[in-house]
Amino acid sequence: MRPTLLAVIAATFLVLSGAGEQAATILKTERFDRDPGWDNSKNRCEASNPPTVKQDFGWSPGRIGGTVWKSTTPAWYGMPLSRPLSFKDAFSASGKIAVTRDSFGKGVAYLGFFNHERQGWRPWSSLAMRLVDKGDKAFIYVDYMTGQWAAGAAEMELAIPTDGSEHTWWMTYDPNATRAPWTDTRLHSYLTTGRQTGEEILTKAKQVEPELTVAALEQRLKAALEKGLVSFLARHRKQFWLLKQEKEDLKGAVIVQIDGGQEFRSYLTAEMRDQPVELDRFGIFNMQLYHGTETFHVSDLAVNGRKIDLSKDPGWKGQGNRTQFVERDFARQNFGYSADSNYAGGEKGEIGGQFHNVEPVYPLHGYYADEIGHLTLDDPIRFSGKISFIEGSTDAGMFFGFFRAEDEKAKLPPNSQIPSSGWPQANTLGIVVDGPARVGWYFMPVCTAAERKLTVNRTGTIFLPTREHRIFDFVYDPQANKGVGRITVTLDGQPPIIVDLKSEQRKDGATFDRFGLTSFRRGGKFSRLYFDDLTYTTRRPADAPPVRHEQKITTVLYPR
Repeated sequence: MRPTLLAVIAATFLVLSGAGEQAATILKTERFDRDPGWDNSKNRCEASNPPTVKQDFGWSPGRIGGTVWKSTTPAWYGMPLSRPLSFKDAFSASGKIAVTRDSFGKGVAYLGFFNHERQGWRPWSSLAMRLVDKGDKAFIYVDYMTGQWAAGAAEMELAIPTDGSEHTWWMTYDPNATRAPWTDTRLHSYLTTGRQTGEEILTKAKQVEPELTVAALEQRLKAALEKGLVSFLARHRKQFWLLKQEKEDLKGAVIVQIDGGQEFRSYLTAEMRDQPVELDRFGIFNMQLYHGTETFHVSDLAVNGRKIDLSKDPGWKGQGNRTQFVERDFARQNFGYSADSNYAGGEKGEIGGQFHNVEPVYPLHGYYADEIGHLTLDDPIRFSGKISFIEGSTDAGMFFGFFRAEDEKAKLPPNSQIPSSGWPQANTLGIVVDGPARVGWYFMPVCTAAERKLTVNRTGTIFLPTREHRIFDFVYDPQANKGVGRITVTLDGQPPIIVDLKSEQRKDGATFDRFGLTSFRRGGKFSRLYFDDLTYTTRRPADAPPVRHEQKITTVLYPR
């Protein structure tokens, strides 16, 4: 009888250690047509006291607006546009806005142009003002994202009081705008593409301009901010400045003005401007994150130069904007075995779900994985299967492949004490789904040794939440690359991604005792992915009884 292809592949992975009777490596296939009973740690989290959300916004005589809750459940109210707009079109809106501080607060809501079929964070196919409640003021930022999940934002020195008073606003998008060059060359020389506080910039500047004052520097920084030359970020109770889109090809600008004051500009890259975009609504939509309310109303509204009559119901469409429900979602993990879904393709039954990036000290990080025995970088290792990327939020990612449970469960200090203390962790070999906002996500091979020395393809293959069924294959060959080791990854038969290990990394070595899915211990948002029909290397005797675990649910109080 001729051997099966799987048996032939498995035979090539037989490895015996130099000492004793250690079991050989074999390839195991899991179809997930039943619960595999994998090991799990805080991968399913629930709140014991979930709050009730009451979305209540839309039209009322003379205005639109109301109370908008942050929630992963979409909610929007918008005017259909006569045709879908892209970033190659000019468009604008203006009116009066009043923000009211309510009892809950801490909210965020959007006002602008968007696609009604899909939002998310950041909102897919959109360009809108983000209203951010910060106590006695509501700050106004700008967010934008293409139909290929390339995103950008601008945090500007624009704010209005949350006392219910009316303020005029104006927002326009010019598809042909280009950025003027720097004229304040001295200020440009003090700045970098990394974050610096005003104090750090002033220290540099005084070496050239000893008479420069704090007030004068702030005035110059604000002037550069208004022109879209720098970024301003308020983080960790500090204010940072950095060069914005330095040396990038820019085309198209969004311009915002409040109460007839200075115009603030933010530019798109030429590549982003030309990507597919379908803006089919103007109106209000919620931020699809967790908990907080923004109460505001808009009147005297004009869209693309046309005055909107709000004295009577304009008949706009909405979804979830007048509803009440129990909010079960928060910054939690919710992934593992799913008996009734087939997002990844094939028969029902798969693994996956929601993965949430969390800070290193946050306890709700988790994994879901099979116990595979003991593997090292001296073993040939392989895994393959089906994957579907369902939803992706900017600043979110996850890992799947081989790792060590001990590292996943370790307690870690804050990033402020040890930079990058959460990810990458030691002892990993697999795939990271992650990437910068300007691109979206990459499908990236990764290997970290015991001392966390990292080898990773920083670009990989662009991988977006299109909900398609994808096929992947990951091969680690310890003999390739002159015996140092090589990773070869393919996705849907595309040209392979090849990553060579470094000799120092191979010398340090790595050990793995789990194969499966893990969340990131690095602050960010959430993503949803599913996997099926996985084949992967293990080192367990053929006659070893299966190790089965019950799924544990972690219950916590709903976070404040």
